Amino acid sequence: MFKKTLLVSGIALAVAAPAMAEQRTSMVRDNGFSYTYGQLAYDRWDLDNDLDIDALTAEGSFALDEHIFLRGSLGFYDGDGPFRTDVDGHRLSGGMGFHTPLQRGLDFVTSADIIYDEIDIGRRDDDEIGFEVRGGVRHATTEQLELSGGLTYMDLYDDDLGVYGQGLFKLTPVVDLGARVIVGGDRDTYGVFGRYNF
Repeated sequence: MFKKTLLVSGIALAVAAPAMAEQRTSMVRDNGFSYTYGQLAYDRWDLDNDLDIDALTAEGSFALDEHIFLRGSLGFYDGDGPFRTDVDGHRLSGGMGFHTPLQRGLDFVTSADIIYDEIDIGRRDDDEIGFEVRGGVRHATTEQLELSGGLTYMDLYDDDLGVYGQGLFKLTPVVDLGARVIVGGDRDTYGVFGRYNF
């Protein structure tokens, strides 16, 4: 029931956000959010096919102009599959995103990434090229805290629709600590990360 509520909320947000962007309630041109950064992340993946995985990822974003940014990541993971089978692999992704202010302190953000994944489960190995698209909002909740959330759809080995959420705490003007979560039909993930803004 909790997952269904989150999914419905995420769908409503993703449907409403473009309309909100069209209505731009203020003349804000830039909310001052950083879209150029590098970060290191640890995530725990709980997948419905009995995979429990720990992942370490290096991620980055680079703003091309006031609306468009590039994204990329390289991650390595390890964990357990069915019957305690050893699981390990790596994942590479790249893509781009778009953001625009909706009002002061609130951006609409969307992104699309191509993903290459290679996984070894016991003596069996597999690889796949897929994609993930996201749409949501990013909010300056206080001077030190940012919150974001929205809808995510991934098609990699299997398709999955979910909602994501993220909190970002500013330690210094350039260093942030964050936490994130995805709740989907076939995947639940949560993690922490450290970010350096350029």
